[in-house]
This record gives sequence, C-alpha cells and structure tokens, in this order.
Amino acid sequence: MKRYLILLLSFFTLGVYAQQVKLTGNAVAASDKQPMIGLTVLVKGTTNGTVTDLDGNYTLNNVAKDATIVFSMIGYKTQEIKVNGRTVINVVMSDDTQALDEVVVIGYGAVKKSDLTSSIAAIKGDELKTLSSGNAMTSLQGKINGVQIAGGGSPGATPRVIIRGVTTVNGSNPLYVVDGMPVGDNINFLDQNDIETMQVLKDASAAAIYGTRGSNGVVLITTRKGKKGATQFSFSASAGFQTLEKPDMAKASEYEYVQKARYINDRNEPVYSGKEHITDAEGTDWWDESMRKTALVHNYNLSFTGGSDKLLYSASIGYYGQDSQYNIGNWQKLTARFSMEYNFNKVVKAGIDISPKYENWTDTPNLLGNIMNMDPTTPVMIPEEEWTDNEFNNYARSNNSEVWNPVAEMARMSKHSDEYGLLANPFISIEPIKGLVFRSQFGVNARFRLSDEFIPTFSIDNLERSEVSTAKREMKNWVDWNWTNTLTWMTTFNEKHNLNLMGGYTMERFQTYWLNGSRDGIPTNDELLHYVKAGTENPQADGVNEYYSLISYLGRVMYNYNDRYYLTASVRVDGSSRFMKGSKYATFPAVSAAWRVSGEEFMKNQSVINNLKFRAGWGRVGNQNIDNSAYQSTIGAADYVFGPNADRIVGTSVGSIGNTSLRWETVEDFNVGVDMAFLNNRLTVTADWFQKKSHDMLLKKDNMLILGYPMWNGQMWENVGKMKATGWELSINWADHKGDWDYAVGVNLSSVKNKAVTLLGGDSPIYAGSFNGDYIIRNEEGGEISRFYGYIADGIFQNQTEINAHTNEYGKIIQPNAVPGDIRFRDLNHDGELNDKDKAYIGSAFPDLMVGINARVAWKNIDFVTNFYGTIGNDVFNTTKGRYSGAGGENVYAGAYNSAWHGEGTSYSLPRLSANDSNMNYKRPSTFFVEDGSYLRCKLLQIGYTLPKRWTKNIGLRLSFSAQNPFTITKYSGMDPEAASLGKEGKVMESGIDWAGYPNPRTYLFGLNMNF
Repeated sequence: MKRYLILLLSFFTLGVYAQQVKLTGNAVAASDKQPMIGLTVLVKGTTNGTVTDLDGNYTLNNVAKDATIVFSMIGYKTQEIKVNGRTVINVVMSDDTQALDEVVVIGYGAVKKSDLTSSIAAIKGDELKTLSSGNAMTSLQGKINGVQIAGGGSPGATPRVIIRGVTTVNGSNPLYVVDGMPVGDNINFLDQNDIETMQVLKDASAAAIYGTRGSNGVVLITTRKGKKGATQFSFSASAGFQTLEKPDMAKASEYEYVQKARYINDRNEPVYSGKEHITDAEGTDWWDESMRKTALVHNYNLSFTGGSDKLLYSASIGYYGQDSQYNIGNWQKLTARFSMEYNFNKVVKAGIDISPKYENWTDTPNLLGNIMNMDPTTPVMIPEEEWTDNEFNNYARSNNSEVWNPVAEMARMSKHSDEYGLLANPFISIEPIKGLVFRSQFGVNARFRLSDEFIPTFSIDNLERSEVSTAKREMKNWVDWNWTNTLTWMTTFNEKHNLNLMGGYTMERFQTYWLNGSRDGIPTNDELLHYVKAGTENPQADGVNEYYSLISYLGRVMYNYNDRYYLTASVRVDGSSRFMKGSKYATFPAVSAAWRVSGEEFMKNQSVINNLKFRAGWGRVGNQNIDNSAYQSTIGAADYVFGPNADRIVGTSVGSIGNTSLRWETVEDFNVGVDMAFLNNRLTVTADWFQKKSHDMLLKKDNMLILGYPMWNGQMWENVGKMKATGWELSINWADHKGDWDYAVGVNLSSVKNKAVTLLGGDSPIYAGSFNGDYIIRNEEGGEISRFYGYIADGIFQNQTEINAHTNEYGKIIQPNAVPGDIRFRDLNHDGELNDKDKAYIGSAFPDLMVGINARVAWKNIDFVTNFYGTIGNDVFNTTKGRYSGAGGENVYAGAYNSAWHGEGTSYSLPRLSANDSNMNYKRPSTFFVEDGSYLRCKLLQIGYTLPKRWTKNIGLRLSFSAQNPFTITKYSGMDPEAASLGKEGKVMESGIDWAGYPNPRTYLFGLNMNF
C-alpha cells in the first residue's frame, strides 16, 4: 500500500512540474529602444520574481504555464502579460506620464507635479538632445508654451528668451539656475547632453521665491547625477555641415544698367566708374569670395554614471565646435562635469558638482550687408603689378560706392578670445529626524577671459585706410559666489493633511575685474608683433573692480488636503547693495491654490477624465538690473585739447549722475490655469491665462540741461515707467503605444500683448532704430512696445496726372517734387504737406500667436522625430529693401532693373531708380519697408535606427541623420524672419528691424549614440 502511495505522489509531482516553464526575455524602453536595467519581473500573486540585468535580460524559473507576469518600474507603465505556455516574453516599456511627473524641481526644493499650484513647465534632457546646438535654449524652441525664443546662427550666438512677454526695458532674459546655483542669463557654457531636466518657472507665484532675480522668469536646470547600479557608459557624436542660402544679387552687367539708369531717370549724365559694358563673367561674385559653401559643426560627449548605497557618481566630457559661414570665424567649447554624492549614514550626506569649461572664439564678422552691397564690377585685388609689401594695400576699392571691400576687411581681422571657467557646488544635507532636512550649499561661478585684437596699417584709398596700427589686450574676470541655507520639513497628519515647510537664507556676491591696455605704432603687420608690448606710441591702460551683493530671507508653506485641495504661499525679502539705505530691501510675496476635481468622489466612477485640476496664483518679483553705482555721481577721466600744438591734456569730468531716490522695480503677476488628462492619460491639455504688470520700472532718463551736468547726454536712472503683458497659453498632447508602434504628437499655442502703460513719466516717447536721420520705432505710453512709426505708402505714381490729383481738400498738391515712378504717401492730417504729423503706427514687431508642433513615432528599431516652430501676426521692417534702389552706388537685388518702375504700368510696388531720391522713397520710414514676418520653420527632421543587440554584442548603438532648419514657410522677402525679429542686439524695445544679421543656417548631421 505504501509503495502505491509513493508512486501516486510521484506522478502528481511530475504533473505539477509539467505545468511549469522556464521563462526568459528582454525589456527595452519604448522612447529610445535602450535596455531596461533593474526592471522588476514578478509572477503575479507570488514572491517569485527577478530584475533585468545590464542588457535588459531576465530569467524566471518555475513559472506556471497559465501565470501572469507583472513588469514594473518607476516612471513606466506597469504591464501584465499572460504566459499562455510561452517560454520567451519580450516587453517594450512605455513612459508613464503620471509617474514621470512624480518629481518636479522648484525653487529650493522639489514636489510631485500633481501637487503644483503654479505654472511650471518641465522637459526632459533627452528631448533637448535631438537637436544639436551650442545653447540648450535653442533646442527648447517650440517645446514649451509661453517661451519665445529667437536667435541668429552665428557661432556662439546666444538666443533671446522672453518668458510670457516683456515688462521692462532692462533686458528680457530669464535667470538660469544650474543645480541650485544662479548662473546669470547665459548658459552657453553648459553641454546640453549633461542636462537631466529643465523646468521653466513662468509665473510669479513660482518665481517669487527668487525675488529680485525672477522678474523675467526662472529656468531651473538639473544636470545628470549618479544612479545606483553598475557603471554605465554612454557616448554620443554628431558631425555635419551648415549652409546659408545665397542671396540673389545683381551681376556685373545688370549693375551697370542700374547705375546708369539712376542718373538718366534724374535727367543727369550717368556717373559710372569701371569697365563699360562689363559682362557677368568679368565681374566679382562677392558672396563666393567671402563665404564658405559649407561650415563644419560637430558635437561629442562621453559620460558614465553609477553608484552604490553609499556613493553615487557621474562624469562627462564634451566638445562642441562650429565654424562661421564667413571665410573666418569659429567658436568651440570644451566642457566637463563631475558629480559625486556620498551617504555617510541615514542622517548625513554630502556631495559636489564640478563643471570646468574652456571656450575659444575667433570673432565672426558682421559683413553680410557689405557683401551684398559691394558692386560686382570691382575686382577683389588690384593688378598684381601694383602690389606693395603691405599685403593689406593690395585689395581693390569699390568703383562706384563707399562700401569697404569685405574680403579685405576679413583679411585684416585679427581678434580672438579664450575663456576659462569653473562652476562648483559642494553641499551637505542633514536629516536629524525623518522629514526634517537641513541643506547648505556654497556655489562658485568663476570665468576668466583673455581677448586680443590687432588693427593693422593699410591704405587702399583715402576713404579706406588706417595710418595707425594698434594692438589691444583685455582681461576680464567674473567671480560670483552664492551661499544658500535651507531647512525643510515635510510631514503628513491623519493620512490626509500634507505639509511642506521651507525657510532659508542666502548670500550672494558678484565681482567683475577688468583691465585693458593698448599701444599704437606697431613696426610692421607681422603676426609675431600682434602684441601690446610691440607698440611704440600712445600707451593706454584702463581697469576697474566692480562689486555688488545680495542677501535674502525666504520662506514657503505648501499644504494639501487629501491630494485634492492645495495651497502654497511664499515670501522672499531681498537686500541689494545697488540701492541706498532705506531702499535696499524689498519684499516679494506669492500665493497660489489648486483644486484637483478628479480627486473628488463624484469623479471616481468614470474613466474618461484621468486628471482635472484648476490653478490660480498671484505673486510679485523684482528687478534691480541697473548700474552698481546708480545712486552715486561719479568722476571719470576726460581728455581735453589745449594750446597751439593741440596738446592732449588728461582731465576729469562727471562720469555718471546718481539718484539717491531709486527704489526696486516690481513685477506683479496673476495667473489662472487648468490641467487635464483624458483616455488613460493619452490626451493631456493645459491652458493658462496670465497678466504681468511692472511698477516703478527703472530707466535711464535724460536730465534737463539747466542742471549743469557737463555730459553729452546727462542721463540718470529713475523709476519712471509701467508696463503690462497679457496673454494665454494652450498645450495639447497625445501619446500612445500600440504593439511595435510608439508615437506622440503635441501642439503648443500662446499669445501675449506687451503694452507700455507709462514711460519717462509722460514726458516723451522712446524712439529707437535710427534710420536716415529719423527713427523706425516709437514706444509710446498706452500702446504696444516696439511698433514701427512712419509714413503710409499708397502705391506708385504712374503718371503726372496722378501726381496732380494727389491734393488736399483745398487742391494743394501734396508731393509737388514727385515724378512718375515715385511713391505716393498719404497726407493724414490733410494739410497739403508731408511732415511728422502724417506719421502713423505701421507695424508691430511682436507676434499675435506663437506655434510649436512636436511629433515622434517609433516602430521596432526605427524612430522619427520632427519639430516645428513659428510666429503669426508679427511684422518686420526690412531695411534691406533699399537694395532695390542702388542708392549710393551699392549693388542691387537681381532683377531690380526690370522690377523697378520704368514706365506707366510697369510696377505698382517698387519705385523708380534714382540717384538723388528727391521724393525720399528709400530714405523715410514707411510701410514700403514693412513686411509680414510670420513664418513656420521646420526646426528638425530626424530619423534614427537602433541596431539589434545580436549585431553589437549587447552594446546599445543608434545611428541617426537629422536636418535642422531644412525649410521655412514664409512670405518674408529677407534672408531670415527669425533673425530679423531680434532687431539690434536683441533689444526688446528695438525688435523687428532687419539689419541683415547672421541668419539661421540649414544644418545636416550624422549622429551616433552608444551605451554600454
């Protein structure tokens, strides 16, 4: 009997084992097809589980054939898959939108995104890396709502960033904070491959915790840190070329016709120099002589990360290089980053981030205007038999204009800079009791720049020469430090009341040291003598130390009840050395609240709406972007000339006029918004409305001459203005995963209106954009900023009858000196004359709508990404339209001879060619120059392929090809509507004027990403 029982049990055991299998498989991430390391693989309802290895592989023993396997990891959607007798199950893990939003960095802390009450936008660093750029903000363009980013393509150029409109004339760039250290308004030093996340604090309820530094918004950047596990290496590289579209300028023969026609149309004898009846083949193509057809751009980054329970570490080294499209000029940077965090025990941990960098510039010229203006009948060089020993004398002078030879200008350019920098952030964190954390961080940001310039002697012509050679050297150093101390307490009462308290104290000091010197009379132009010491005449030296400092007290309370009702309040008190006693300190409070409707009981029994949250916030931030000595009147050196020998005497005069009554500029902000998610979080929608108002805006204002200050402008800082920005934002995103397909598409829409409420105390408008003795832009109280102001062009006079008919109501001819082919200008006040009283607002530089479109799709190992960005409703004042006139003997656009009016009915848009332009067709600001600057630009087209692991010995290897700025949809006739929108030096009060700046090039890159 016993024998039969044992036999029966044996058959039963065999039957059980027959129902179990050994399960293996591989897990990869849907976003980048990289192996999932540390993914939990568990048999549902049991403790039988494992985690994936470094290659994403796993093995599970004794798995029932009808079991369910649960694949889970923080940040990814959990998947449950039936075994159904299989022995191999591979899985692709999709990002969990809710989980990814778990933690968002805010000022001096971090919270779950679901707990946010303010308008904060977050983006992962991986989304920035798709576009290769020297500045990470360029890669952000179109990906975050309410952030207007525009720039040119010059090597090392810094894009202009405007967050939710303009509320001050004192700059528009936001404050950048890297790993808790404020680093100013430029992040060119940062390798975008090192960015883990980027958060943009858009409203004052979020940015007020940064007080004086947050009036233009705050961008928080977190760099990549160490992660627990085996050391992981990654390498990325991209290399390719950039190209600019060649402008279509007139060739030599058409240029000759145009120049002669200008004088003939004015009934004068043609004034034309050079070979008669010159052919195009005999002329000079100045673009080809001055510009490279392609310019090299390349980017490399090698990094590793790893750690244990005690130590987390990471490091990287990167290089970015970009050549100018001119024959000279380039920019390159070498960056490194080292991060370490050590847990001494459960109470104390410490760490440090160190980021050294080196940058080098060979200055890129600003000569596009000269290249297009230079007449094609002039050769690059004079005949060889006329050459002299000074190579810079051997270039040709323009035959017919005062334009300097651009090839000669580039040959003479000798200006370059080297900059070394170090950003260091050591910290210590102490948690004596659970939830109570004290953190102290001392950050240092140091930069040291050395710039050399040599100006040679040369003589091409009496109007194109330099009799004195000069060598210059400037040394400029910046050393800033920041000591931040915070105490944070987080706790929960009765499982429903969640409280987060933070208090802190910061000290900051900003130091600038500069010294420059120069000498004239360098014996020769030899490169070995391009140093100040080689000079023999006129030694000059100058230098100064500049300082200012801030101390701040800050606090914040965050409370939520049962993850449904949220309240946040913060306050910061800033004291600045830039203000006098009694005005040094300012208080910046903020409060915001939110209601998560989807957390209510009545929302539980539905599956359509996954998230519905309403937000509202109010806050104040400050601005003290003024001179360090704005409250002081200072004395500076001044040169005078006395005596019969015109002796130079060094004296002194008033250098600046102080104002002891200065006070802080304040920006008040109000925001309401809603966050929504539908259909299992596949569809997300965010909408916001905001209004920002500045008070006591700081502005340099002209003083009355009767005050007696012996200065050419007599300006003084005053609190004299108010500005307002009002706008809305809408973001719609869809993301899903179907089998081997993973895709996402999103649209960002935003609009903002910038208004000057008061300026200069009502004394007068602020004019900008000098143009032929007039101004293009008039900023006036009560109106939008940066609007064009000029005459209204009303067609072309086709005959004398039309000129005679253009009268006021009393029959007075308005333009008696006009001839057929001239522009008809409107007489707005009907007084029969054209003067300033006939000017009107004729265009606006800022858009009505900003658009960003982002999409990605992946199928198995193939992925595709595209980004678009554009603006709608903005105008550009196109000064380059003057190249249809040939004014001053300059070259013209191809086809100008036939396009310009040359007889009745031949043109209704371009006036006649004229040498003296007595009707001021091209000399006065008018609607003739104003064009629609709207555009939609494809920022990126990228296709990538991840090689199968069996080909690469388990090394993750992805190859890609991308095209950046491959095409732009626009009606604008200039070279680049985006670069044109910047105006001069990116000044917000002088936006929208096209001065022929460096356009954004097309870029074609091959890329490689490797993980091992």
